[in-house]
Amino acid sequence: MSSYCIRPACTQDSAGLLKLLAATAQQGSIRLTFERNPDYFYAAAVSSQRPEIWVMEKPGHGIIGTFSIGQRRVFINGQPTSVRYGSDLRIHPDFQGGRTLYRLFGTYRQQMQNEWMQTVILDENRASLSTVGSGRNTLPQYLPAGMFTTWLISLRRKKNIADDPLIHPARTGDIAEMQAFFDREAASKQFYPCYDFSRIGSDDPYYRNIKISDFFILREHGEITALAGLWDQKDFKQTRISGYAPLLHHLRPFYNSLTWLTGHLALPAVNSLNHYQMLHSVVVKNNDPGRFARLLRTLRKTAQQRNALALACGFDSRDPLLKIVRRHPGHALKSRNFIATYQPELVQKLDLTRLQYPEISRL
Repeated sequence: MSSYCIRPACTQDSAGLLKLLAATAQQGSIRLTFERNPDYFYAAAVSSQRPEIWVMEKPGHGIIGTFSIGQRRVFINGQPTSVRYGSDLRIHPDFQGGRTLYRLFGTYRQQMQNEWMQTVILDENRASLSTVGSGRNTLPQYLPAGMFTTWLISLRRKKNIADDPLIHPARTGDIAEMQAFFDREAASKQFYPCYDFSRIGSDDPYYRNIKISDFFILREHGEITALAGLWDQKDFKQTRISGYAPLLHHLRPFYNSLTWLTGHLALPAVNSLNHYQMLHSVVVKNNDPGRFARLLRTLRKTAQQRNALALACGFDSRDPLLKIVRRHPGHALKSRNFIATYQPELVQKLDLTRLQYPEISRL
């Protein structure tokens, strides 16, 4: 009889899951720990409208593994579609050998036999990428589906940015028009999460800590032509700097001294938490870079007023809007988008030539 138990997670598992996250830092030149205090399930409900989390327990050790395959509505080929999103695959370092991964994926396979999911893996996460390419027969096929760039815009330099008379915070009376504009423009990008603006400010956990006034609207000739929101997620989702590669550790003081001149982000002290605002729900008429640049100026100014050190945003690496954020001092994180399935024929009609949208606030 196996000494392992794999089962759906319950609310009482939060402490065990938080402990597992703390033990499984993301490796790379900058070592990151993704935390979910005070409750693991707060962030899970923001990533998926229908969370589905599985845990592996071992007697005497608690939770030693987990994966999430929740569902959310995203635009696929222009149509709202319920799609699974795979995330938070974690195995405690003490149990990463042997058959732990095999057992976890055995359960995963039972749940995903006739479905497919989207998953995003950081370029520096070599362990996950090597697992994807291992060819193990318990794993689904991971079909490459695009490249994403997350850009952390530095807000260290205070700039006198004049108010734009055509940009204003959204109001309740704007919701119907915002919804119509969003549904029309967001549908052009694959994997764009669907939004229901009437739910913002409600007790729906998918919209935790968002207010309608956190969205900013560009109006031209009375028409909404650009829309984006700011989201402060530090109350339920944190990123901790766990360490640096040896060379970067030694170069950090010299690099940080240069950032005072360049305006780039400094490398934080080990064990510190990043404080940034998430730029999300970016929709622009005709995906026009000029309109986005105009809106971004106001969003940067607002994030600075909220004492954020950086503004985090993500785009398809092919997206013309990415060129606008690259004009600002910052730091890039590359990631790869995959479709994971045991039946590749299920995604034959998925148009991957379309621009995609990685809503990093929900990853």
